Amino acid sequence: MGLFDRKNCDVCGGKVGLLGGKKVKDGRLCSDCAKKQSPYLSSRKNFTVEEMKAHLADREANLEIIQNFEPTRTVGSNLKLYIDDDSGRWFLTKSRRYQESNPDVFSSDQILGARVDLEKGTRVETLQEAVPAKDGKPAVPARTREVAYYNFYVMADVSHPWVNQMRLQVNNSSLEGGPRNPDYLEAERDANEIVDTLLALRDGVMTDKAEKAKPKQKVVCPHCGAMTMPDENGACEYCMGAVG
Repeated sequence: MGLFDRKNCDVCGGKVGLLGGKKVKDGRLCSDCAKKQSPYLSSRKNFTVEEMKAHLADREANLEIIQNFEPTRTVGSNLKLYIDDDSGRWFLTKSRRYQESNPDVFSSDQILGARVDLEKGTRVETLQEAVPAKDGKPAVPARTREVAYYNFYVMADVSHPWVNQMRLQVNNSSLEGGPRNPDYLEAERDANEIVDTLLALRDGVMTDKAEKAKPKQKVVCPHCGAMTMPDENGACEYCMGAVG
């Protein structure tokens, strides 16, 4: 077969195009299948065809969750943290039409850690272009200045079959001027609030687990006076009265 012969996608069977599609460990994907993968998936080449099939099946299940997701609260402005406190699920995205972009949904007990990452850099800005010497007039050198810029990112570590870490930019464009810039302060506030909320979700799960792990103790039933070990509903094992 020639270099540009068309081949088939090893996941869906469709055509992969003239350039051979997207490589995985033991096969190729078409562009449509590649677009469906999580943006936080590590290198596609580390996964086999069967693993990619399982991943894309999970992404389809994720899409169904997203379509029915009803957030009880949100945190942030450009980058938003959507939380459903009833189910303990959450996701992060900048997309306002998240039902279409299908961001990965996680549960609170999958949060391992979160932190703010502040990127600092400089770039050279041209104030005036250089003018070459002409008609006896001397050349004029370009005038430039060095501009400091900042970007805020939320880093989240998760325990998930396909995603280990996410790094999401909070501000839409690079911020100049540092703390003197109101947009800098807004991005800093949003980043810290998102991180604090993620850590609170994680710590809440850890507290619940610790409470459930505590050994049960016998108490005196206020109804029958027996020493009883309350059941999972808090009822006396003898008279079924509420122990409290």
